[in-house]
Amino acid sequence: MIILGINAYHPDSAACLLIDGELKIALEEERLNRIKHWSGLPLLSIKKCLLEYNLKISDVDYIAINKNFYANFFHKAKYFLLNKSNLSHFYEKFKFKITNSNTLQIIEKEIGSIKSKCKLIPIEHHKAHMASAFYESPYDNAVNLSVDGSGDFASTTWGTNVKNILRIDERIFFPHSLGVFYEAFTQFLGFPNYGEEYKVMGLSAYGVPSETNKIEKIIKLKKNGKFSLNLEYFNHHKKNLHYSWNDIFPKNEPIFNEKISKIFGLPRSQNDDLNNYHKNLAASVQKFYEISLFHILDHLYKKYKLTNLTLSGGCAQNSLANGKILGNSNFKSLYIPSNPGDGGGAVGAAYCLWGQLTKSKPKNNLNAYLGKSYSNNYIKNVLDNYKIDSKKEFQVLLLDDFNKLSVYVAEQLSKKKIIGWFQDKMEWGPRALGNRSIIADPRNADIRNILNLKIKRRESFRPFAPSVLFEEANNWFEDFTEHEPYMSRVLKFKKNKVNIVPGVVHVDETGRLQTVKLESNYKYYSLIKEFFKITKVPIILNTSFNENEPIVNTPEEAINCFLRTQMDLLVLQNYIIIRK
Repeated sequence: MIILGINAYHPDSAACLLIDGELKIALEEERLNRIKHWSGLPLLSIKKCLLEYNLKISDVDYIAINKNFYANFFHKAKYFLLNKSNLSHFYEKFKFKITNSNTLQIIEKEIGSIKSKCKLIPIEHHKAHMASAFYESPYDNAVNLSVDGSGDFASTTWGTNVKNILRIDERIFFPHSLGVFYEAFTQFLGFPNYGEEYKVMGLSAYGVPSETNKIEKIIKLKKNGKFSLNLEYFNHHKKNLHYSWNDIFPKNEPIFNEKISKIFGLPRSQNDDLNNYHKNLAASVQKFYEISLFHILDHLYKKYKLTNLTLSGGCAQNSLANGKILGNSNFKSLYIPSNPGDGGGAVGAAYCLWGQLTKSKPKNNLNAYLGKSYSNNYIKNVLDNYKIDSKKEFQVLLLDDFNKLSVYVAEQLSKKKIIGWFQDKMEWGPRALGNRSIIADPRNADIRNILNLKIKRRESFRPFAPSVLFEEANNWFEDFTEHEPYMSRVLKFKKNKVNIVPGVVHVDETGRLQTVKLESNYKYYSLIKEFFKITKVPIILNTSFNENEPIVNTPEEAINCFLRTQMDLLVLQNYIIIRK
């Protein structure tokens, strides 16, 4: 059975292939068309997934999409009737939830004929989120929580599973949303672009949560894990707010309104300096998000008495809050997939459909390396086309023996070289996990400023992640309990380690860690191991291989990024380009 899963007409459009219950490939459209968070029908990703496995669209048995216009229809209708002035807004918001037949017609026009028995199966947005986590998790039973902005008229859902079938027991409906709450303050703090909430997380470490009493006027916690926004201060539910969601970088107008200034003062402009008040407000927003999340989690444990938790939805990318869950709740085990946000809904929709059809879990994946890989022969041809070897400022090496390559690269890292590291299959999700990464020596106290100013060209307050050998993580981090392969949690460094690796320690002495096992990524593990032998430090600095763009996908994109920045080396499979 071949299932094509898609996230379409929603930010981070994506596609995947589930073949006989095994996830084979998953791609986000932004990595192919180079437009961050692109929203629309992911035709390039669909084509690439099929091509990689020598399939035609006519080979696909089912297409699963992570949206169902009829989900929660009663609540939508009730809201429309009570808020008649908002009808035009909701027509705009939902008009891209087009019929199954139209979507199939577009796919047939652009890709090829679909078999007559193939149907497009709509999966409720949050059920797809929950499926992306539960069906990948090692658990037979778990509490499954999805938290995001909104999807299919809900912002938060939770439930468990009956055998292998997911069940949603409770929903918090639009317009009340923790994702909207966080996005509103992200915009207020001068970060207007879609998906910039991570900047508020990074900034929060520089402040103190002195404004939480004011935030209590904006959002109220209720019984049984629920909450509500004070809509007096928001625009997202009003008819005059414009959304751009289709075939474009997604855009929202400000979702807070002018009344919010009566409480928090004037919003920061994008180019204004960041002052202490902005830092304190960021810390307060993060603190109140955590209070709200634990309000939900406390209820869920009391309700279900299960100790396994899966977390999904866009808010599951709040790694700062995630890092506190196991130490501050009754849950003993936590699973967050590598792509918990909207892009991951493509995989979740495919998983959910498989579960419905077979009454079984798909084959356990636990692997984020689901993109396309490129051979040494392909890379040689690319290097020949670029004529890299003929340029005086570069030298090209080929080390066929990977052990020799890892030793050489580890030595260069220990000499404070900044290296582009491009290996095997591209990662699935927003994090670079050692196959499309820029890596550096974490012992270098200046490395964060160097990377932010000369290569990443981004705000100086943003930290970089530590990739650490799994078996050594407990020696370096407080409260380390579980393998963390996807950078989903922020943990505190142990006090005696902070000064050893200043390049990856944030101002609050934390790090968004990635633990690396030999069996999950042999090459990346081997590189860190060699660095450990040289330096006695089992950690390297890891950041995404890009420069204000989606993470690089192809060798050509990696070379272009290398050429226009100031990296010292670029490693493409077994080829090494050295900047003299």
